[in-house]
Amino acid sequence: MDVEEWYHNCCIEEYVRPERRPPLLDELDRLLPELLDLIEQLPARATLFVLGEVAERVPARIREARDRGHEIACHGYLHLRANDRSAGEFRRDLQRAKGLLEDLTGDPVRGFRAPEWSLRSPANPRLRIVAECGFDYDSSLVAAIGSGSSENPEGLTRFLWPDGLTLLELPPLVWAGPLRLPAGGWCGRLAHPRWLRGALEVAREGRGSPIVVVHPWEVVDRAVPGVLTGLGRFFHEAARKGYRERFVETYADLGFSTLAELYATCLRRLSAEPVAAAPATGPQIFAPAAARR
Repeated sequence: MDVEEWYHNCCIEEYVRPERRPPLLDELDRLLPELLDLIEQLPARATLFVLGEVAERVPARIREARDRGHEIACHGYLHLRANDRSAGEFRRDLQRAKGLLEDLTGDPVRGFRAPEWSLRSPANPRLRIVAECGFDYDSSLVAAIGSGSSENPEGLTRFLWPDGLTLLELPPLVWAGPLRLPAGGWCGRLAHPRWLRGALEVAREGRGSPIVVVHPWEVVDRAVPGVLTGLGRFFHEAARKGYRERFVETYADLGFSTLAELYATCLRRLSAEPVAAAPATGPQIFAPAAARR
């Protein structure tokens, strides 16, 4: 779950930069408990990739999620694309958010997901910064065009740098087939539950554990509490009506757990067999044979 407000939309820059943001309605204090109730009824447990600026506003809700058995992970402090920031700015943002969340919960924060999937590729030097900041895993690289690249790994993958630094990549689910669309966000909302269940089964059988993505505002039937235009409105509104019911139909009784638990078990599944030559600026890439299909 990406824990962010409805207005944390990178298509509208004045909304994601606090110094330029107009007064906007915050909803997470109400929506986050509702989504946790829904997830627990599946039944399932979730990993919450929390924005630091959100955690500062609703600290009690973040602690409540942790106390209910969900994992708290990091979505950065501000919802800004990684590639729109210098390496130093990106590092400071991660360190600030990770420290804030760890102080808030008293637990180590092990996972990171970049806003808007903006690491894009294993060749991005900011991926190494994620590892250098002390994260054990990343969940930012989508094996689909637009959000990432069709060349990105679809399954559990380990990145290894020459100095021994490592990072486990736990990528989100994509649809099977030539289109290679993300199974979350607006693409997932447009998909028939039967198609997504099929993608889940394919992933379970061949590419590792399927990772599903949802935002708190996606499963509530309400009018947008502010102004969204253009692509920003499309990404927010496409097929959102009735999605709560489709979400339950798609993901009920599948036994989802946290990415921290997946991290703890999947290292045993990864071999030390290289998958492909790494780009000159990136890490060497390792994955189990099943994850290469």
